[in-house]
Amino acid sequence: MQIRQLRHFLAAVDSGSMTLASMSQNITQPTLSRSIRTLEEDLGVDLFERGHRGVLPTRYGQLLATHARSILHGFDQAVADVGAMRAGGLGHVRIGIGSTATDPRVAHAVAQLAMSPDNITLAVDYDVPETQFARLRRGELDAIIDTMRPDLDTGDLNFKPVAHVSMVLVARAGHPILAQGEVQRRDLARWPWAIFNQPNAEVFYRGLLGLDEEQQNIRVRSSSPTMLRQLLLGGDLIGLMNRVEVEDFLADGRLCEVPTDMRRVETTLCVITRRRTYMSGALRIVIKALQMAL
Repeated sequence: MQIRQLRHFLAAVDSGSMTLASMSQNITQPTLSRSIRTLEEDLGVDLFERGHRGVLPTRYGQLLATHARSILHGFDQAVADVGAMRAGGLGHVRIGIGSTATDPRVAHAVAQLAMSPDNITLAVDYDVPETQFARLRRGELDAIIDTMRPDLDTGDLNFKPVAHVSMVLVARAGHPILAQGEVQRRDLARWPWAIFNQPNAEVFYRGLLGLDEEQQNIRVRSSSPTMLRQLLLGGDLIGLMNRVEVEDFLADGRLCEVPTDMRRVETTLCVITRRRTYMSGALRIVIKALQMAL
């Protein structure tokens, strides 16, 4: 099995056509077909169902595609790291961030790393956790900075706690709920909520508010902390936010903490990496810097 064979194979998987795949790889169609046939002979299985309308991966092809993407991303990363080291640097690190996107400590740590004498280059990508975890498993990301997500852990990841994050219930200044004094937690369910878009949100909020089968009043969800904050500023909604993300807004009075007997909510911020994978010197430096910053 050769790297170029895997590239040819994935090109056919992604395009669904031997002709289009050969064009994307800048080779002739017979050359690409022969490369994939050789790969099939080496593995002893058919990787594609071939028809007049194109090709579809078999169950063997689907399995190989998952591993091939990881192999190619790792290979490309190794080539980039060697090139960076040859030029006097330690390499390139790809970091995924989720709800931590607006945490100034993360931005400060990344900025300091970018200017460090280690000459590390970084890519910082924001997306929803489900997408980030999938990319991490495929090798497209080296690490994720996000809150602990046991619902997305299947035992193949390392969660390294780096900070405790305090959550605060907030509403815009002038929200009618602020005139009520301390609000009992079960009464909070009457008010419209804006929440982070995450799995099992209803179960979490029902437990937080001490509800049984009553319906919680979740009106809007957002995977973006910036959008969630703007929603809370723009209407009579209430929501839980990372205190760091709303600190300035609490200080200038645009957002206010809602007095309630609801239990305090804290979560753990982690640096998440894959188990059983090579950790480059550049990634080790980045993780250490993030731990110190957070």
